[in-house]
Parts: sequence; C-alpha cells; structure tokens
Amino acid sequence: MTHRPSDEILMAYAAGSLAQGPALVVAAHLSLCPDSTERVRQFEAAGGMALEDVPVAEMAADALEQVLARLDTPSPLQVMPQVRHLAAMPDGLVLPSPLEQYDIGKWKFLAPGVQWSSIGRGGAPRNRPMLLRAKPGMVLPEHTHRGVEYTLVLKGTLHDALGDYYPGDLVVADASLEHEPKAGPDDECICLAVVDGRLQLKSVFGRLVQPLLGF
Repeated sequence: MTHRPSDEILMAYAAGSLAQGPALVVAAHLSLCPDSTERVRQFEAAGGMALEDVPVAEMAADALEQVLARLDTPSPLQVMPQVRHLAAMPDGLVLPSPLEQYDIGKWKFLAPGVQWSSIGRGGAPRNRPMLLRAKPGMVLPEHTHRGVEYTLVLKGTLHDALGDYYPGDLVVADASLEHEPKAGPDDECICLAVVDGRLQLKSVFGRLVQPLLGF
C-alpha cells in the first residue's frame, strides 16, 4: 500500500465535511490502513482540544426540531433495513466493513471486460459510489471528471500514467487528470469508486451509452 489520502482529505473526513460518497470510500480505506486510521484519530483529538477553546454559543429555540428534521431526511445512499448484496464476489474477497450495511446491485456492463455495480439506493446514481470489476489486462474507458474521483483498489492491481496501485491504495484524481486505468495482467481488478461531480467518458461509444448507465 503506497497511496494514501492527503492530510487535507483525512482532516475533512475527521471533521465530517466530506460528502457521503467520498466519505464511504475513505472509510473503506481506513478499514484497511492502520496508518491512515491513526492519522484520523490524531485529527479528531486535535479537533476535540480546539473545541475546548471555542466560546459557548446560545442555541436557537428550535435547535432540537432542526436536528430531528435532519435525522428524518433520507440519506442519499439510503441504508436499507434489509441489505441486499446482489453482486457476486470472487472467492476470497471480503468487502470492507463499511460496505456491509449498504445495498449492492448486480454487475452491469460498462465496457468489454469491465462491469460496474451500484452501492446504495435513492438519489442520483452519478453521486453514488460504485464497484468496478475489470478482467486481467482490460482497460477501463478513458475519462476525466468534473470534480474529484476517489478510487480504492480492493483486489488485483490498477495502473495508469501516474503509477501502480495495489489493494488498499486510495487514488484521488481531480478534474485536471484525463486517464485510462488498466487492470494488472495477472488477476482481475475490483475497485470501489465515486466521483464527487460528474464522470466524463471520452470515447464516442462511452458518450453514447453513458446516459443509459445513469452516471
């Protein structure tokens, strides 16, 4: 494991300011990486000490009602009472514990040798995390993004022009990166990914089928 989230991302996660999709991917990484987990613990401790110096503020009269209303608002990923894991996983692969409480859909076609599966229900599919599964040596569709892409390798290896990524590695790519990730030659690659924005497939075929895929 050689690619970990930046301190800025881990600090945002500790503060609870990451969007839910990216926060789920980071949480999955933390379940695999003790070093990143310890870093988050340090940020949480520092935040707790900083709160001790914050002046006491008077709460609004309807503060409780506002909190209860937010609790009643459905989550964009909508954790379900009866979780369904419909995407069959290869033998030996155990999904990170943060994914266990979410509905996982069936594998669907994305490109030759590449499939995807949605995570969670409700909200716009493009804002939900997904699992990507590529056969050995297969190239994922060339793309860029409006926003930031978070990709966690769960099985196999992934390669692009910037480096090689192994299980537990979290790859963060912003809108300036246009890349064409490729699965390693010896094993299929499964990743957890989310784009905090909009994915843009570059090929003509990709642009034609993207509206049908829902992201």
